[in-house]
Amino acid sequence: SQSYGGFLLALIGWFAMRNAKFYRRIIDLEEALIKIKSVEAMTRDFRVVDANLTLSQFSDKYFLKSSKFSIYFAASEGRYLGLVSSDAIDFIDRSYWDTQTLRMIICPLNQIVTVSEKASLVEVINSMEFHQQKHITVLSPAGAVAGIIDRGDIVRAINKYLKLNISEAEIKRIKTEGCYPPGMKLAAIAKATYLSNLK
Repeated sequence: SQSYGGFLLALIGWFAMRNAKFYRRIIDLEEALIKIKSVEAMTRDFRVVDANLTLSQFSDKYFLKSSKFSIYFAASEGRYLGLVSSDAIDFIDRSYWDTQTLRMIICPLNQIVTVSEKASLVEVINSMEFHQQKHITVLSPAGAVAGIIDRGDIVRAINKYLKLNISEAEIKRIKTEGCYPPGMKLAAIAKATYLSNLK
């Protein structure tokens, strides 16, 4: 009947419109991931500590205190040596804490997952997913630590670029949980973007 035909056309139109909106959103996200560089998304939410501190000194001064920092890099004589593996402290007998320094639990910069300041978010996301990292370290051209990026920082940068209206509370939740919002398939989009550029 005519009314059924009209309904069907309306339904097809509705699906087409929804698909067009969905496709547009994917295109927008893809563009954001390509255009935004790591230097624009990174934060300085880390602390630089003296590599010569004993484990006791580090624990008393930073680790046991409630600190907004959970990521520490060790440096000596103005040079970054690496990432302090805070979890490793628990595996060292306390009788050694007064004599062993942070050098014992440093993961050298050349052994951690890093990206350059010019890396796109496509590279950042793919690297984080492949290596299953909660955050990634951004290095300056001189090889120093320029910043760090986690999933919350990525969403914040996209939010600003696309003017999406994602609240800071939501971004904090993403940072805590280490997961992208359910409707934001950023890992899949970044992977697809990378693969399409290989062709």
